[in-house]
Amino acid sequence: MDYLHDSHCSMFARLLPSAVGALLSETVASLIDAIILSNFLGPDMLSTISICMPIYMFVNVLSMLIVSGGATLFAQALGKGNREEAQRWYTCSFVLMVLCGAVLTVFGLLFTGPIVAALGGADSVFTPTLQYARVLFSFMIPLSLYQVLMVYVRFDGAPILSLVSTIVCAIVNLALDVLFVGPFGWGAAGAALATCLAYSVAMLINAYHLYQKNNGLRFHRSSCYGRRVLRLLKTGIPLSITQLGMAVGMSVFNIWIMNVGGATYLNLYSMITQLSIVAMALYEGIAQACQPILAACFGAGDRRRMDQTVRYGFLMEIIAMMAAFLLYVFGAGFVVSLFSMKGEVQRALAIHAIRVYASSLLFTGINTMTVYYFQVQERELSAACITLLSGTILPIAFLYMLTEVFGVVAVWWCYLIAHGMTLILSSVLCIRDRCATTASPADW
Repeated sequence: MDYLHDSHCSMFARLLPSAVGALLSETVASLIDAIILSNFLGPDMLSTISICMPIYMFVNVLSMLIVSGGATLFAQALGKGNREEAQRWYTCSFVLMVLCGAVLTVFGLLFTGPIVAALGGADSVFTPTLQYARVLFSFMIPLSLYQVLMVYVRFDGAPILSLVSTIVCAIVNLALDVLFVGPFGWGAAGAALATCLAYSVAMLINAYHLYQKNNGLRFHRSSCYGRRVLRLLKTGIPLSITQLGMAVGMSVFNIWIMNVGGATYLNLYSMITQLSIVAMALYEGIAQACQPILAACFGAGDRRRMDQTVRYGFLMEIIAMMAAFLLYVFGAGFVVSLFSMKGEVQRALAIHAIRVYASSLLFTGINTMTVYYFQVQERELSAACITLLSGTILPIAFLYMLTEVFGVVAVWWCYLIAHGMTLILSSVLCIRDRCATTASPADW
């Protein structure tokens, strides 16, 4: 795969299924857990998934910080024709991610109870959430390896293998979920075990690429010194802030909604969370499919090809936004039935929540693509501003303001207003960037 000379449309078509599939495998894992647990053990189990979701997201924070940061620099090195430097970035990412997985395992197992309590686990949901979280923390190293290999295998020209691993992951997770939660009766712990085993299988499938003749992912000694690690982390900060902001925001929403609306509204919010992660997987997948092409073009100084790829990415995001909006608006009733919400009042509340939330999807994709556009250029401040405002600062601010005035029913409007306001900022930053590069072509 030649990022500088092959058609950007054909490369995007090859990379997109893998990028979206990889993100959807994580999304589908938690979605399957939520649906199966709610159907076998009742809708209150949705709270368990919602409370543990920030743990998944924190692993994604590390992945975005370390793996996506390193992979961007990996692609830039390929754009400059420096394969040895690219391998150094891969080695650095791999080592750092495995170390983080080991630390998370030890820390998580030692302090599972306090972590669950801090995330909002209380009363009847504390015990199943504790069981779910303990299993999850036990598999942090395989999850970390999955994150590393999933991205680098795709960047190294094997997107089909990466896609196969995600499909197998979803199938294994579904099969084991039904088996462990149903006939075996292992409850929340069984759902977590099914998910973790599915990730482990997917990790092994991606690892198969390392034994192929065309494998360009080789370890290089002396790749984890201070300046290299700092640059890697700096490059990954904008994307990691996106995931961190979502995790923090979700935790704040969980605690606040539980206090002002009780378990009923927390179950509804858990459902909305699952739907939002599905939509974000699509938006992030489109942006990640463009990421290696953009990074290689930036490394090579090819502004024209970079502009072509960005415009194509924005077009794909607009199509995805419209599709997600229409799907959630017209399919709200079907979605609610999947989560075993059968009471008339609860069902009406859920359908209303989905349709209000769907409106925010008309802005989110553009903001996501803009973040990746600035990230591959190592313009961390612009990217970080967009992610912090859209994912954390504005949603939390409107959560407190709107619920204080209109009550808990206003919680579904928070993301709509936050993403709409952020779109204005991201548009201004993009226009300023275009004016600056047009006025100073020598910078490229």
